[in-house]
Amino acid sequence: INSLINEQHFYRNSLLLAWSERNSHPVSLRHLANFGKKLTKEKLLSSANFVRSELPVRLSLKLKELQKLEYKVINNYHINKVYKSYYLCFNSFRRMGRIETLEENEQFCKFLNDVLNDHLTVLPHLMMGALEVSILKNMNQLQLDEFMSSMLRSRISRRVIIEQHIMLSRSLNDQNNVIDDENKPPNFIGDNFQFCSSHEHLNNCFNICSNFLQSIYPNLKMPELIIIGDEVKFQFLTNHLNYIFAEILRNSLKSTIKNFLFRNNGIQLQELNDLKPPPIIVTITQTKKDITFKFQDQGGGMSNEKLSKVWSFGKSPKLASEYLLNFHKLPGLDLNDTTTTTTNTNDLSGMLHNLGQMETSNNFKNKSMLKSLVSRPFEYTLGISLPMCKIYTDYWNGELDMFSIEGYGTDVYLKLSKLGSGGDKLQLDKA
Repeated sequence: INSLINEQHFYRNSLLLAWSERNSHPVSLRHLANFGKKLTKEKLLSSANFVRSELPVRLSLKLKELQKLEYKVINNYHINKVYKSYYLCFNSFRRMGRIETLEENEQFCKFLNDVLNDHLTVLPHLMMGALEVSILKNMNQLQLDEFMSSMLRSRISRRVIIEQHIMLSRSLNDQNNVIDDENKPPNFIGDNFQFCSSHEHLNNCFNICSNFLQSIYPNLKMPELIIIGDEVKFQFLTNHLNYIFAEILRNSLKSTIKNFLFRNNGIQLQELNDLKPPPIIVTITQTKKDITFKFQDQGGGMSNEKLSKVWSFGKSPKLASEYLLNFHKLPGLDLNDTTTTTTNTNDLSGMLHNLGQMETSNNFKNKSMLKSLVSRPFEYTLGISLPMCKIYTDYWNGELDMFSIEGYGTDVYLKLSKLGSGGDKLQLDKA
């Protein structure tokens, strides 16, 4: 790595500059899904070569963006690791020749899987880098939010493109491919996007969060989840949906229990255990193009000052220091640079490993991911869960807003687009 990435390379890399001057292609979910309609060898190889030629352009644009950061930012240990990881990946992609056979595509898919695994560490590095930048005040809040949004949105796009091709390759040999193709709905946008049940996902996420809280307070009754509105089924990346639901419900449960204990501070333990905290209410409404979830809790609310910063990655130096310390207390933290090629991965286990899988579709995920994420110790606040939810929601043309009355509770409004209901909702970021 040292011979490949050094100071001269960083500022005088004409090869990287040439790639970054190419135009990335506009890509929609519909465009990716069309490769899989009446899938043939020729269409699969066309998809492979599209990924092979498109990814180095997109990576070069992110590398150029990183190069434009102030030296004190890019010199940050974690941000620099992101740069190195992206450059090694870019270098591997650009050296690849055209894919002509199914055997070559099989090897290409193995390489793509390695890329997905290698880059699991990028997300934790970005988060910790953002906290360290906040501590040193190297970027203001707006600059940091724009940088993190750009890096995370491009990461989602690349992973969706990669995963879609891997899924196409898996399905080519499926003898039922023609039948499946005929049964696909007209708004089908790819195998990575499963039809999700609103009630099922809400209940599953709530139960995981509630069960974890119950283990902390074994004798305390947990708040009830009340869902108002008909069940809705819609296409979405299940990991993104579960993460958004779980983090909103986790915050509601935590604040509800905390406020409940505070308000009943003077009563006997047995009497406290007989009481029931107020419920968390989720109201579901829908139109032809979107679904709205309204989460209501009586968790005591928050001040306007705190509310104004709830979606931001930029923290005060004091808060950022606390969150960074919590990061280092988490299980599975091993971010030492052991990567020399795209076939080796960092040993990143536990919750941090699962954070890296947030952009991964349900077909690639570790089954314990959601439980691991929402079951992280409540005292280890990281300060990134709601900003992450905001980015995932915004990426898929949704909206996430919060309104709070200090001393009473909080309402969270989550609007999700019904992906596939209109072409304008399907466009992936260009870089």
